[in-house]
Amino acid sequence: MTEKIPGWLERVLLPRLSEMAGEIKAVNVRIEALDEKLSTKIDGVDKRLAAKIDDLDKRLDMAQRLAVLEAKMSELHPRA
Repeated sequence: MTEKIPGWLERVLLPRLSEMAGEIKAVNVRIEALDEKLSTKIDGVDKRLAAKIDDLDKRLDMAQRLAVLEAKMSELHPRA
């Protein structure tokens, strides 16, 4: 048994369903735009963070080298 939607109900519901479908598409477009913006910002943060980590690595390496040099200097020239 196939039930048919009465014509008047179909005429009432179809425009509303079309309107809702349009609203859903608009929301999807806004979500995609937001996702793209967030991805761009996250990529920027990642790049800045990587640069800062590289800078810290260089500083730590220099500090370690300086500590080794200081140790060698103190071995060569002990303080009285």
